[in-house]
Amino acid sequence: MAFDLPSAVDVLVVGGGPAGLSAATWLGRYQRSTVVVDAGQQRNLSAEFAHGLLGRDPTTPGELLAEARAGLEQYPQVVLHHGRATALRRDEGGLFHATVDGAEISAERVVLATGVRDQVPEVAGFADHYGIDVHHCPACDGYAARGQLVIILGSGMHVPAYAAELLDWADSVRVVTGTTEPAFDEEQRAVLADYGVEVVDGVAEALIGAPGALAGVQLADGELVEGDKVFFSYAHHPTNDLARQLGCELDHEGGIAVNGFQLTSVDGVYAAGDITAGLQLVPIAIGKGAAAGVACATSLRGHRTTGAAPAPAPPTRLFTAR
Repeated sequence: MAFDLPSAVDVLVVGGGPAGLSAATWLGRYQRSTVVVDAGQQRNLSAEFAHGLLGRDPTTPGELLAEARAGLEQYPQVVLHHGRATALRRDEGGLFHATVDGAEISAERVVLATGVRDQVPEVAGFADHYGIDVHHCPACDGYAARGQLVIILGSGMHVPAYAAELLDWADSVRVVTGTTEPAFDEEQRAVLADYGVEVVDGVAEALIGAPGALAGVQLADGELVEGDKVFFSYAHHPTNDLARQLGCELDHEGGIAVNGFQLTSVDGVYAAGDITAGLQLVPIAIGKGAAAGVACATSLRGHRTTGAAPAPAPPTRLFTAR
């Protein structure tokens, strides 16, 4: 797999996480010249483990990415570029033009796998505990909290439902609201009380205990809220700048709207992973990436490959209905 940046390819993949690398793998298998632009900001890099991957449960995020990148080496048409795409446009002829680290690259198709960015709590010790005993994804890491005392840090009307989700595993759940004023309405508090979820109105200041041996969360007033695990949910922000530049339709949360083939509202642009709606799990991102890669590759049937080495993919016969 080459690491130089070509000036023209069949497909530009923006995002080098599980979805983007999965798409690139299938584009490579279809012998389509492809550049993957990887800014190195994968959402789960801080996690100790990635779970639930068939045959690889658990693995570390770093190992998963390293093996995926190594797997791309068997496809000489695929180029991995560590950098950032800052601009993307489509000309009148349907060709896409991207600015990658100041250079321009053109592509017949685009796959956006740019993911989301989580808003993290501003508490002392967060960086040391994140991915070990502090997590953002109940489905990903709730199993590790089975039978334990879980503290939820978060704000917003979605937090009660988020807290209730942890009851699938936790022995008990307590919500620290981040404000000294009463949070949630009476109906929400009543539902939480019915589930046995305690609401603590207070501002989290610090995580107490060593990483892997969390004792709890200290509030600004000095109170210690005891707990074994912390989950947080404030907001996550879709990295949709390039999608906006292209005019892709977005959903109400800012994610990219796609059809069953991961095609966006802009012809020739596909999207996969957490930037699209649905469960945000690594196995699902991989599957969506595969779907986007195959759909993107097959949309190019009948088109000669642009700038590929060692040999272009042969044009596919165009069939017509009788």
